[in-house]
Amino acid sequence: MKEVDAFEDDLKHRPPTSWSHPSSRAQFPVGRIDIWKVQLDQLETLVSQTNNLSSDEIARANRFHFEKDKARFAQCRSVLRDILSDYLGIPGAEIRFEYLKGGKPRVVVDQNPGGLQFNVSHSANVALIAVGSEHQLGVDIEKIRSDVDDVELAERFFSVRERSELGALPDHLRLAGFFACWTRKEAFLKATGDGLSFPLTDFSVTTHPESEPRLEEIKGDVEVGDQWLLADVDVGHPFRAAVAVEAASCRLETYAWN
Repeated sequence: MKEVDAFEDDLKHRPPTSWSHPSSRAQFPVGRIDIWKVQLDQLETLVSQTNNLSSDEIARANRFHFEKDKARFAQCRSVLRDILSDYLGIPGAEIRFEYLKGGKPRVVVDQNPGGLQFNVSHSANVALIAVGSEHQLGVDIEKIRSDVDDVELAERFFSVRERSELGALPDHLRLAGFFACWTRKEAFLKATGDGLSFPLTDFSVTTHPESEPRLEEIKGDVEVGDQWLLADVDVGHPFRAAVAVEAASCRLETYAWN
């Protein structure tokens, strides 16, 4: 496991992204994407976090088998409502969601005249909430695990191009490349709103963990990447994260919610 140890040592010594605390109420995001990092285990108990949730959100939380997973889901949805409340000027408990075909949530039109967009992802005790307004967006975070069968998963879910690039990486970058590819692909899928109905092998992203993230092609169209922004989001060891925006360029701001 020398390759894994070298990779984890590299992660620990990278300079972290600056996660600032906003000095005032969040301004409506025009020309930028705000990315909020939430430490779920620093929040209060499940009981105190359900007072602004809808009945269907509480029902979804209760379907989790483990209490820890139930609490983290409820906490994440509660924080999402608090964050969106600042942008929309609506009490968090009154925000209503509707869901696209792929399951992506959005605020109902009558509460969202400015077309606020958002996306949420959480893994273990960290959540990311991306908020914008002018473009489709998606975000993904994954806790890095050394026990995953990256070769088998890549064969099932990565394109031929991605598998070739991943196989060409040196051993000490292979695990990092797998998670870089996974989060970049998932962020793009979540941005489209299509979920798994968009075949994972029909598009390719860059796999090198230290290269600039990019949508390389969709069904052989190599120019489509010019219409999308892919960016890695450094949330610290032991996580990997990425955001996708349907825009050639966009300013990203990073905030710590707690």
